[in-house]
Amino acid sequence: MEISFPDEWEVSVRTMQGHGKSSISEEQIRHALRNPIGTMPLSKLAEGKKDVVIIFDDLTRPTRVYEIVPHIIEELRKAGIKDENIRFICANGAHGTYTRADFTKKLGENFVENFAVFNHNPYANLVYVGDTSYGTPVEINAEVMACDLKIAVGCIVPHPYFGYGGGAKIVLPGVAGMRSICFNHGDLGGYSTAMNHRRVHPSCDMAYGRVNEENILRRDAEEAAKLAGLDFIVNVLVDLRRNSTDIFAGHFIDAQRRGVEVAKDHYRTPILPNADIVISNAYSKGSEAAIAAWPVITLKEGGDMVIIVNSPTGQVPHFVHGRWGLKRRGGDLYLPPLRLLERAGRIILFTQYPEKQPPLEITIPEKTITLKSWDEVLEELKNRHKGRVRVAVYPDATIQKPF
Repeated sequence: MEISFPDEWEVSVRTMQGHGKSSISEEQIRHALRNPIGTMPLSKLAEGKKDVVIIFDDLTRPTRVYEIVPHIIEELRKAGIKDENIRFICANGAHGTYTRADFTKKLGENFVENFAVFNHNPYANLVYVGDTSYGTPVEINAEVMACDLKIAVGCIVPHPYFGYGGGAKIVLPGVAGMRSICFNHGDLGGYSTAMNHRRVHPSCDMAYGRVNEENILRRDAEEAAKLAGLDFIVNVLVDLRRNSTDIFAGHFIDAQRRGVEVAKDHYRTPILPNADIVISNAYSKGSEAAIAAWPVITLKEGGDMVIIVNSPTGQVPHFVHGRWGLKRRGGDLYLPPLRLLERAGRIILFTQYPEKQPPLEITIPEKTITLKSWDEVLEELKNRHKGRVRVAVYPDATIQKPF
């Protein structure tokens, strides 16, 4: 959508450094699968294998999986793998479950018609594979563990807990059990209800694009992925339109590390400090819009924070962090609205799809108003701000990073 401002306002659109790159080609995808980082080509890994699982990220992530899986299937067929021995598992972790329509958005109609596709259930159909050195009991999707070749497809984008996504994160929390997820996020990271008793672990505090391999949650997840036997990963970087711009395939640690080296500059966004108004768009992770709250650090104390949350699916029903009722909050690690947002004098949610009570909390209710049109938002802003007004616009704050 296009948004407008009064001519006299000083409006600065803060674009990330990697925007404008060309999208990856089919040849680049094939090259990545045949010349992987830290392991053998996928067709070689597949030789002699019978049952294959392809784990793919869910709709809270912008990966265009449908661009990649045809080439994975091509490599598997070269190795003699039969289509009927290939299944897809959605790495929905604690994000509820998805429908056929959702799977077609990620995989394409052809793959849903011709291959078995399943949700992950974090409460059942699990196999215990051991404990990490940090004490996390690792329970993994039983269908995943029944396969002798495990492939995963996802993206590397900044993440508020892990620093960056990608790599082993598609196993823990992606296809892990609830006990594993809660220990990793809560007992180790110190997030959610654990915050009432102790500080968030230093390596996880404002981790967003700041840390990676030194992050305790990532180190724990990588041990879990080793226990699960993840064989091969395909990770992409994306731009502000969700186009895939870079691809890294191979060993789930080595490929992720290589990708993060590029991601550090790719997602870097110069901030505009002390703005009167901040416009923060939640796009790539629109159903986890709280992630778009970080630009409030660039807002003048008491200024107006506008978060664009224009997702028709609403906020994801998060089993761990979400709210499941008015009197009983529900999630094992219920996550209240970010204290970071207390800096704002007022928070405006702009959405054509408002929710009285989103399952995943976004903002502080007593400071928030929800408006359905940009004209209404602009009227509210003009009523409060006169004269020289400095405005910072972040086109997709769910993947841009300030560090």
